[in-house]
Amino acid sequence: MTLICKIFTLLLFTVSFANASKNLAVLYTFDTPNDEAFYTFLEDDLKDIGFFLNDPHHRVNDAYEQHFGSTDLSLIGFSSIMNESVVRPLLNKDPRLAAFSPFNLLNYRKKSDMKTIIAHLTPEAILDILEIDDEEIREEYIASFVPLDRLIHGVLGGKKSHLPLNSFAKKRIINYEIVFDEPEDIDDFLDAFQENFEEAFEMKDFVITGFYNIKKSVNDEEDVMPEYESFWSYDLCHIPFTYAILDGENARPEAGVFAPCSMYIYKRKGENKLVIGMPTLATWEHSLAISDYKQLEYIDKLDKEIEEILKSLGGIEVEKGNPLVKEIPK
Repeated sequence: MTLICKIFTLLLFTVSFANASKNLAVLYTFDTPNDEAFYTFLEDDLKDIGFFLNDPHHRVNDAYEQHFGSTDLSLIGFSSIMNESVVRPLLNKDPRLAAFSPFNLLNYRKKSDMKTIIAHLTPEAILDILEIDDEEIREEYIASFVPLDRLIHGVLGGKKSHLPLNSFAKKRIINYEIVFDEPEDIDDFLDAFQENFEEAFEMKDFVITGFYNIKKSVNDEEDVMPEYESFWSYDLCHIPFTYAILDGENARPEAGVFAPCSMYIYKRKGENKLVIGMPTLATWEHSLAISDYKQLEYIDKLDKEIEEILKSLGGIEVEKGNPLVKEIPK
């Protein structure tokens, strides 16, 4: 590449990042514990603005202490939430949005200062990480977070601040396809695939901490995704990895806004292929400027392992981009 081309490429990247979100996450800080009020907020108040709570895990720090013998956290919890009425129809336009559907409403408290933090990714950061630039999708998705932040502030209070977004990973999301022959019974095929998928990840010490059937919502019987035959979202967690990042030496508990990792799998009607996507763990690294050598090694190791698992299931990596609006070369 010539020097002029390199300079031009750098300028394009600089402009692109300059126009992207400056904030990775919204944080609310509380001087005293508010755990019970937060749990009530999750179970009751979120429903008023159309958000759905899926498979919450309130005290992950207890698992850390049990598995590793110590924890520097008084509390850390993962609460996966999603505004179904907004997101499910948007998946008809860009299924990549499922890579953060649901997303985590994180709460944590370090023993060192006992301040409680409630945090979530900004919608702008989510869209930028996924490289979704469709203006209609962005406008509707970003607007859906306004009542969430208004509700958090109105019901729970706290001092609001922002966590800056450092940079983007070169590879922000993985994209795989699994092509298969027409089965005699598609339901039996999908059941068998799910069983093999879950077993493959569990064999590598991943824990499936949540499952959400986006296509067949338990909250809405209406089929708002008619072109999809199936659409699932899995919450994946690797306990030693999250402990290494969120707890102990050089801990970054705020990285919990990315946890647990959402991996989506869908099949469109008339297609004999499963499409799989998930944010890379390198996104954690670059977004938060993680610099601890052991943490970086872990991130690189698990990113490779996840892709190896998908390849073992017959997955073939495809180019990035919205698969619904362009032909993606193998």
